[in-house]
Amino acid sequence: MKKIFLLLIPALFSNAVSHAQNLTMAISKLADTKVKIEWRNPYGDSVVQLNVQRSWDSVRNFMTIFVPLSPELPQNGYVDVTDGYNARYYRIFYVLADGRFFFTKSKKNASGSDFTNEVPEDKAADKSFLITIHDDDTVIAQLSYDGYKRFRDSIVNYTRDTLYSLTDADVLIRYYNNNIKWIPSTHIFTTTDGYVQVYLTDALQKNYRLRFYDESHKLLFAIQHIPQPQFLLDKTDFLHSGWFYFELLEDNKVRERNKFYIPKDF
Repeated sequence: MKKIFLLLIPALFSNAVSHAQNLTMAISKLADTKVKIEWRNPYGDSVVQLNVQRSWDSVRNFMTIFVPLSPELPQNGYVDVTDGYNARYYRIFYVLADGRFFFTKSKKNASGSDFTNEVPEDKAADKSFLITIHDDDTVIAQLSYDGYKRFRDSIVNYTRDTLYSLTDADVLIRYYNNNIKWIPSTHIFTTTDGYVQVYLTDALQKNYRLRFYDESHKLLFAIQHIPQPQFLLDKTDFLHSGWFYFELLEDNKVRERNKFYIPKDF
């Protein structure tokens, strides 16, 4: 019988997150063409490298724009001279003396029309607050803020489609090729690290099963009982990169059929 390796999300990310949150970054707009990036370093001399990075989106294509000569300073800043375009994102990459490295959470220099949906903190913390994904007049999905972030990352990393924020609670999807409308599942999808995320908020209340298939639709393995609302499947369960298909069943009835892609670099 095939052994399936489940990775608990809190255990996987807790160490990195706890450190990444300690170095804080703030963004402020000084003028139409100037953005100030400030940071506070609680590690002191333990920080041996620090890079200020900029991108057009919040998760990828970051490039280093400034490297301070004294990364160990407790507080420092940098002014980025821009062309006045507001949809830029900034983050800080830093390395500690013991070899560990982290990124701060990316932040946007000003509001604008793009795919990331910066929801106010009070709404993001409200479990009843839902973000609606639209395809013109058609509702694709309604997701909690955490669920939306996972869906957004899947769109950004594995499609050429674009998400546009209409309001805090409404997002419009635009397909790169309208003849091929593959929409990543909001329940089973690939993370930025190449793991397969299973996300079923009502798993403990319902009877779900999962079946996974390769590109030729040959059954690879099945999970007869979903053990918790969210967990990760190890990439090695799928043996190679490429497209994989799945069936999500509820009480022996197919609730969803879809696919996901595991990249080569894992």
